[in-house]
Amino acid sequence: MPGSSQRPPGRPLRRRPPLRFPFLAVSLAGVSVALGAIGLQQVTAQPTEPITFVVDEGLPRGITQESVEAAAEGIALGHEPFTLHVVERELEWDEYSNGETGDADIMLSIGDDPEDPDLSLHDATRVAFAGEDYGDDYSTAATIRETFVNNRTLGHGPHAIIGAALTAADLQFDPGIRTPLLWAPLAALPMFIAILVMYRWIGRRRDERARYRTFGEAQLRLARAVLELETLQLRVELAGVQRDRPRHAGLQNDWKRIRRLTRDLARTEQSLMADLDRASPPLQARTAEQLEVDLRQFSADTLDLQRRADVLAQATEVRSGHAGSRSVLDRLALPLLQSIDEVLAHHDRYPAEARALEAHRARLLAIAQEVAAGIGTGPSPDRAHDDGAPPGAPGASPAGQGADEQAAGLVSRHGELLQRWNAAEQDIRATALRMSRHVTSPKTFSNATHVRTMNEAVDERARARVSAATAGATDSFTSLRSALGLGHGADLGPLQATERVLELIDRQTGHGQSTAPPPASKAAPGVPYGLLLGVFPLLVSLGAGFMASSQIEDSHIQYGRTLTGDRPLAGLQVYGDPAALAGPVEPRETDPQTQADSLDLDYIRERMAWSLEYSDDGALLPADVEVTVALLPSERYIDYAPDAEYDHRMAIDYWDLLEAQDQVKQDVAVEFPEVLDARTGDVALGQAILPVWILEDGTYAFDNFLTGEFSVGVSSRLGAYAFTGTEPTVHGTGDMADVSIGWWIAYELEDLGRAMEYNRLTVDQVSPAAVFWAVFLSAWTGILTIIMLSLAGVEAGRRRMGTAAVRRQLAGLRTDLEQLALGLDLSRLDMVAVLGLDSATGGRAEQAGQRLYESALVTAWREVDALERLPRREQRGEAWEARVRHARRLVTTLATQQADVARRADELLRSQRFG
Repeated sequence: MPGSSQRPPGRPLRRRPPLRFPFLAVSLAGVSVALGAIGLQQVTAQPTEPITFVVDEGLPRGITQESVEAAAEGIALGHEPFTLHVVERELEWDEYSNGETGDADIMLSIGDDPEDPDLSLHDATRVAFAGEDYGDDYSTAATIRETFVNNRTLGHGPHAIIGAALTAADLQFDPGIRTPLLWAPLAALPMFIAILVMYRWIGRRRDERARYRTFGEAQLRLARAVLELETLQLRVELAGVQRDRPRHAGLQNDWKRIRRLTRDLARTEQSLMADLDRASPPLQARTAEQLEVDLRQFSADTLDLQRRADVLAQATEVRSGHAGSRSVLDRLALPLLQSIDEVLAHHDRYPAEARALEAHRARLLAIAQEVAAGIGTGPSPDRAHDDGAPPGAPGASPAGQGADEQAAGLVSRHGELLQRWNAAEQDIRATALRMSRHVTSPKTFSNATHVRTMNEAVDERARARVSAATAGATDSFTSLRSALGLGHGADLGPLQATERVLELIDRQTGHGQSTAPPPASKAAPGVPYGLLLGVFPLLVSLGAGFMASSQIEDSHIQYGRTLTGDRPLAGLQVYGDPAALAGPVEPRETDPQTQADSLDLDYIRERMAWSLEYSDDGALLPADVEVTVALLPSERYIDYAPDAEYDHRMAIDYWDLLEAQDQVKQDVAVEFPEVLDARTGDVALGQAILPVWILEDGTYAFDNFLTGEFSVGVSSRLGAYAFTGTEPTVHGTGDMADVSIGWWIAYELEDLGRAMEYNRLTVDQVSPAAVFWAVFLSAWTGILTIIMLSLAGVEAGRRRMGTAAVRRQLAGLRTDLEQLALGLDLSRLDMVAVLGLDSATGGRAEQAGQRLYESALVTAWREVDALERLPRREQRGEAWEARVRHARRLVTTLATQQADVARRADELLRSQRFG
């Protein structure tokens, strides 16, 4: 028995989806908002904590406590405060290996090994972190040292310390995560999960409401069956006065089964209610899964109980001669007569069988009319006895005995009537089978597959016919026929035979003379939409995760990105004598004729703009820069030698180059004092000096730009390549001797702009693996959510369109019914007055046919009215649409029947009038 299932203790059963799911969804949404706010704050946060510098005395290159603090003013800021101690000596073992840095958080040695300029492999032992081994942060220490060396190569002194400090602030003293590639997925992921949780919770609430609605309907059906048990017993006893004891025993057994099923379902209902109310003992209560199964089974059992009770009540009415037997027989006759009428519409195909079928139809209608005329009308079963005693019971009155005799007569007559009805149905079935043989032959269906498809199509047609005529009660219809002994070896009796004729005619009409269905072909494989919807989001999410993690991994390089510099050269001034330069050899007419002419601001701007026009990856300067071109006799500043490997290059010692740069800055500042920052001694921001080494033969070579922009960050290109200064290219000779110095300066400025754009690059302090999983999960859940919402929207739109179309059909049915009602009087005249006068049954069959027609019309009218009166929220769904389809088919059949009656009456009148 249901309800005996067990479940582990401590697992409470809930009547509805727990409210923690909405709270969870709201909490997740709050987490998403909080993460978004934190991420926005992290990504947009600007450093505000000052960096403290402690500078030893006596450091070279103008690096003093005062100059460093002056250079740091307003720009040496980090996300976390720390102290940088600057020394020149080499760091001791305890300092860089054990982190014993005193009061400083980081120590930087700016000293040099003359034998190792520290240009390719940067010495990480010259950087020490408080409390840490340099080996644990080797890359960070080497990068900080590299930033200092880059700035030193650019001629910076104090600003070289500032660049190293800012690099340390980014790599070592920034606890935050600044990349939106991580924060955006992290903020979106809880929101996606919240949407999924709410979607699931809403679905569970919808399922729970449907479950309780179904359970309530099942309870009502059970309550109705309990209330009708006594009435059913009375009807069975009344039907038992006949002498057909086996039939009466069958009715008694049916009633006993209904009573037993009712009692079992009543106990099951109590058990289910106890589980739903969580009143069952823990060891006896059902699991949630078992409860779901038992609730569905309980609903199905109550439907079966209702069907059994209705069938038994209708069967006893017919057998006992109760007044309700007329409606029961009308219900049995209506779908069969409608099918026969459609078959008779094709009477020209088989005239002899059509005449026989019409005669059998008239017999069946005549029997129905006898019941309607009162031959089978008996007393109410509630008054078949008095004093509360059943007929024949001890103590029954003589009046009760008279009632027994009257009831016995009615039962006997109705038993004879059912025999005649059964015989008429058998004749109809036999005639329809002969018609089927006329339409097709046994050779038409060559294999069992075609026979099976034909049988399935006929069964579907027959059940659809009954559903339209009985408002979907097909199961009770077949059960009623079985209870009355009208099966004839088939559930729907002669109706299947007539529907087979109609199916064969339809196939013959649709496929020419061949009624055989097309040979079964191997079904083509369908599109695996489920697999596609599962794999597509996965692949897209994996791609998004890999792309995001690769961008994180390379975010400090980004050399392939699009440059955005759009500032032309702000100003140009020349230090030195351009006449010392060898003039261009045979310059073109459009080019400057002398080197002095090419040192012109407009010309250099024009050359830079021309290069930008014909270059896909070109750009101007990212900031306003004024350039001072320093034309310097090489013998006064540097010692050089021809490059051993390349004839067009010269080699300069690195340490000589640094001393020469200091001297150049001092000399240029005498004539142009605005070029240097007086407090720091470095080139001022917005200024740049381009040293040009003029050789004895007038050829020249460019040194690195000495700029107010200093190198900061990871892999900055400013000063990164020392060989551009120590191994410069010699111009003014060879194949390019006709190119002016102004043209080369424009080219050098393009490199400067590119290096400035790639300066101040930072590293995202996040693992690429973390970014991959965050982006993957958020993209995957996001795509699934979008697909889910899209499918739900499409399905809702499709259902809305389908529901609107069905509502329009329902409105059309109302119009059709009104037309049929207006023609009801004319239909009566045609059927009864015209066709009835020429009937072999004396008009009884036509009267019964008209009565059945009007009964079906009233049924259709009430069904359409009930469908229209339903609340708007209930005018949707498959069940409602199925009811509309049944009503539409019934109305169509009635309209066809009315037109056929009018045609037959018109033909009869014509034949009588014209012979």
